Amino acid sequence: MRRDRYIKEKDHDPYEEGKKYPEGTYCPECKAIFHDGRWVWPRGNLIRGEAHLCPACRRIRDNYPAGEVYLKGKYFKDHREELVNLIKNIVRDEEKNSPMKRLISIKGRDSLVVTFTDDHLARRVGDAIYRAHKGKIDVKYSDESRFVRIHWSRDI
Repeated sequence: MRRDRYIKEKDHDPYEEGKKYPEGTYCPECKAIFHDGRWVWPRGNLIRGEAHLCPACRRIRDNYPAGEVYLKGKYFKDHREELVNLIKNIVRDEEKNSPMKRLISIKGRDSLVVTFTDDHLARRVGDAIYRAHKGKIDVKYSDESRFVRIHWSRDI
């Protein structure tokens, strides 16, 4: 029996396209363009190719996050607005550099679930919350796909 037929991908990402689009291909949702082999925000009038939904917009449409951050605890309830502002500031900074790093949703009242289109962005948010507000953080990466789930809590 040949064993080489059962080799699994190390990181499976259903939104990784594995192909290159023609220069100038643009996303009709966010207006990002495919330039030099990656999705970037346009500079000038580079939108001239065919329309194709970018991976981040497809994740948002499908509500299929690459990262989730869960926030809970008494401290969270008392500092909810401050924590949400921190998250939004980080997302704004990351979005400037890459259209693939975006916020999908923020849901909840007594606890919060924040979803992202990029696993690195979720990790950056989790680490920033932990550095600024301490507490307890638990980071879990999926074995077979690009996905991270972060639980942060603080009671005092």
